[in-house]
Amino acid sequence: MKLKTIISTLVISAFVSACTNLDIPPINLLGEKDIYGSSEGVMSNMARIYSRLPIEDFKYHYPTGFNYSGTQYKQMACLTGEAVGRDTQAADNEGFSYWDEGYAQIRDINMLLEKVPLYASAMSESSVKMYLGEARFARAYTYFALVKRYGGVPLVETTIDYPASVDMEGTHLFRASEEAIWDFISSDLDYAIENLPENSPAKGRVNKFVAAAFKSRAMLYAGSIAKYNTVSEVQDQNGTSVRLCGVPANRAKDFFKEAYDAATLVVDAKKYSLYKGLWKANDPVAQYNNFKNMFLSETPENIFVKYYDMINSTHDFDQSVQPNQTKSGGNDSEINPTMDFIEMFDGIAKNENGQFKNIDANKYLLFNSPLSAFANAEPRLRATVILPMDSYRGQTIEIRRGIWTGDASNGIAPLANEGDVGNCNQLTDPNLKLASSLGSNPVIALNPGDPNGSTMRAAGINGPVSNWDFGNVGGIYLRKYLRESGATNGFNSTQSWIELRYAEVLLNQAEAAYELFQAGDTGANYRGVAYANINSIRERAGATLLSSETALNNLEVIRTERRKELAFENKTYWDLKRWRVLHEEQNNRRFRVLNSFYATDAQKYFLSVKFQEPRGGYQYIFTYDTRYYYQPIPSSEINKNPNCKQNPGF
Repeated sequence: MKLKTIISTLVISAFVSACTNLDIPPINLLGEKDIYGSSEGVMSNMARIYSRLPIEDFKYHYPTGFNYSGTQYKQMACLTGEAVGRDTQAADNEGFSYWDEGYAQIRDINMLLEKVPLYASAMSESSVKMYLGEARFARAYTYFALVKRYGGVPLVETTIDYPASVDMEGTHLFRASEEAIWDFISSDLDYAIENLPENSPAKGRVNKFVAAAFKSRAMLYAGSIAKYNTVSEVQDQNGTSVRLCGVPANRAKDFFKEAYDAATLVVDAKKYSLYKGLWKANDPVAQYNNFKNMFLSETPENIFVKYYDMINSTHDFDQSVQPNQTKSGGNDSEINPTMDFIEMFDGIAKNENGQFKNIDANKYLLFNSPLSAFANAEPRLRATVILPMDSYRGQTIEIRRGIWTGDASNGIAPLANEGDVGNCNQLTDPNLKLASSLGSNPVIALNPGDPNGSTMRAAGINGPVSNWDFGNVGGIYLRKYLRESGATNGFNSTQSWIELRYAEVLLNQAEAAYELFQAGDTGANYRGVAYANINSIRERAGATLLSSETALNNLEVIRTERRKELAFENKTYWDLKRWRVLHEEQNNRRFRVLNSFYATDAQKYFLSVKFQEPRGGYQYIFTYDTRYYYQPIPSSEINKNPNCKQNPGF
């Protein structure tokens, strides 16, 4: 087979399969002209670059890195309070370093940027512009992954040809200022916006609006660091003082304006829109189906997508996250949304403390079904999570902590004092029937004495149970991104990862706009833009609309909307870091979970809210270490490069 045919086949495979890792021969085997002297060759190299973009998708595993091929026992959502997980026992940080992988990617990108112009005559002008624009986007994307982890890093704009052109000392680069890295990212993205076409030439490839959407994300992050970060690590570099960590506060407004302008470019183009294909006004069921199906479909909201398919690349999201009830082997229940998260949603009855109202006059409220307690919640909630006794894959998902067999004629008093941190198996109420494990799950007669009466398992099919076991540990399951059909075991999941969608662009624009409004910028009706964007998202979600611009009177309104809309999309963790509030939210923190109990006498459910129960010797207490707002530079880099200064605290 001719080399051109081989490369063409690889390129087609790359972009059909979401740019997964390819066994493409390296340049030293094919030769420089083979790789850079034709569109097919350049695309084979570009496919490798796409495949290594640091996208935090289904295969991102914070203990081990990107494109992880093992079982996802730990999930990023369990680091943020969005959810609790059996295997995420305390506040944690990435257990891997992206440093070497990032700079290997940057070297390949720089090589392409240098070589393609040398062979430009062999390709069309539009193709050359496209390749260079894609490469600059990929370089910005890679530096973004580095700077949000480490702050200022060495700025490498060209390939370092060691030992042919530089000696060892020439490889000992200083770290650039964090500010300089953010400006460099902005510059690369501006180039990409200017040179990329408006329409992607193939699935999984970027266009100018992808670059603009990503710029709105990156510059919003930069503005937040300038405004909210307090760390300032400075290094003397041959007589020049360089701030490695942190950005001057007076740059916040600049970066917020860049974020706003980039988002505005996407919005004004009207190429993308909020998906409302199944949506109907005043129809909660339609609004629920619309939001639920959006993550499993090709929609006009999708801006940049990483595709999966059974032939080239799969993942195990369904296996990791599904209910115990639907699994056919393997894992389950790694993401269990918390009540701290659920309480953000509109339409849930609240007590005087602003928390879920499950008690009145010191007695539990009783419900025909746990679902009844959330009947008036905005439809986006049910589309995001699976509540106890809700439906999934045609089944009623039976989530129950236990059964209470006492006399309910005078109501049911709380099982434990508020603030109790123990396991439910420590409760002494003789009427409370619990399961120690899913394999030791007692069957309770609902009508004692009636030999033909119905029965119920104490912990249902999914738990929670008292001991360490599979099954639910938080009383609720995640629904977002779960398929309604198909295999649930192993690496058989093929749903695509939506890395950038239009709702995020609207939220980026809204947040940047409100920051500019607060800063006194009068260049536009910034609060009006933020108000319109938030209401557009809330309308689609079925939430209560803000009554007026003046009702948008603080950033928390926007931040909460962002946390609801982008939940479980691996965005919240970085939002909490850039806002510098993670240490405030997690200071000896236990997250609250929902326990559903069935009362046999009343033939109704009551719902208990308590802290996540200790299991397997783990207390599940979260305290974020502020040192990790900037992660440590790998010791291997520090040891070999005397000019590379370590981040503070390490």
